[in-house]
Amino acid sequence: MRQGFVFGQYRKVHRFDNWMKRHFTFTGHFVITFAVAAAVFGVNTRLSTTYQLFMLLLVLLVFSLLNSTFNRLKVTLTRKLPRYGMVGEPLCYSVTLTNLTPRTYDRLALCEQLTETLPNREQLKRFYRLNKQPWFKQGVSYRQWLRYLAFQRGGLIAETPLPTLAQIPQKIKISFIPTRRGTITFAASYLAKPDLLGLFRRLIVLEARQSCLVLPKQYPIKPLTLAGKRKYQTGGVALANSVGNASEFMSLRDYQRGDPLKKIHWKSFAKNGKLIVKEYQDEYFVRRALLLDTFAGDAATEQFEAAVSTAASLAINQRQNEALLDLMFVGLQAHCFTMGRGVDQLPHLLEILASVQSSEKDSFAQIQHAVLAHAGICSSLVCVLMHWDKDRQDLIKQLLACGLPVAVFLLHDGSLSRQQCANKPEHFQLLDYHHLAEQLAAL
Repeated sequence: MRQGFVFGQYRKVHRFDNWMKRHFTFTGHFVITFAVAAAVFGVNTRLSTTYQLFMLLLVLLVFSLLNSTFNRLKVTLTRKLPRYGMVGEPLCYSVTLTNLTPRTYDRLALCEQLTETLPNREQLKRFYRLNKQPWFKQGVSYRQWLRYLAFQRGGLIAETPLPTLAQIPQKIKISFIPTRRGTITFAASYLAKPDLLGLFRRLIVLEARQSCLVLPKQYPIKPLTLAGKRKYQTGGVALANSVGNASEFMSLRDYQRGDPLKKIHWKSFAKNGKLIVKEYQDEYFVRRALLLDTFAGDAATEQFEAAVSTAASLAINQRQNEALLDLMFVGLQAHCFTMGRGVDQLPHLLEILASVQSSEKDSFAQIQHAVLAHAGICSSLVCVLMHWDKDRQDLIKQLLACGLPVAVFLLHDGSLSRQQCANKPEHFQLLDYHHLAEQLAAL
């Protein structure tokens, strides 16, 4: 009950603060500050004449508000977004403004806005991992509340000043840096038109809602050298091109009793007058699995994001290989997505990683069962983990006992050392997520 009241006050303060920032110019804020100060010191009109300054400033503000109500500007906005963005990299796009009136306007500013959803207590708990904290540490300050809003929004777009806006469509280049992966949504934009005194701005709403997918941050990493053998794949190379089973064509031979009619090579029959059939052979090729452990537990949100970035970097690392790559993780259930040899393309795999969310409960048993069932057709396995407990160690032991080469990338907060990690495989990398780029580059 108390938390709900506090969050309600946070929302009111946030909305009022945004309204003040958007509608008043720097000069307008300056005038408001002096007007408030003059009102405070001019309460007693017999001892001070400061109230006269207050009345003057108040009249200026009222005049600015009335002047801003007269507006005939009509503008349409068209936004051209790229297909993808990337966390930490500038996302550049263009906006075209078309003035529908015969008049030319100046001193305008374009305010691009990203959608922000006001959080509830459960969302804040998940973001800050407050459930396991003592009761006196479960409170959320206004600063933490704003931090969550900034993360959920996905970036901040600075105002773009417009010198003039004539009848000719004006194209503007805008860029900002996305701060999180996933879908970011552009809300309605505003065209700010100041009054004659330059104190108050009228906001002209330009509806142009769009969205853009932001991919996880990727880091350069050297190719992994796992000695995996080729494994038999039901359907051969055709597995990578279609749904269903097929085989690779090898040669022609004479018909034998029992051969299916669909294998008859009718052109050879027409030429030689005897039945000839096509012979196929299933192919063996390399198939690598990439396991992403989505159970964050008490790990920080930044640590989970580092794990997703590591998985994306490893997927990029495999794009030049002729192997299949299976991405395995747990959401509401165990998922497996395959890339390579025509099955799917790397952008789709990165889209999936851009939308992966951490699981609320320890669902490692689900992914363990899926990995062990999948191990028979895999040549090697790469694991991206955030914990090194008994369950995860047991899984690695079972895979190594099956003769499957395994590489482990363990993300931690700087509190672990290699000596503290027991039963680690030969290919074991301990990565501090605070220095992820440097450590991945040094592998």
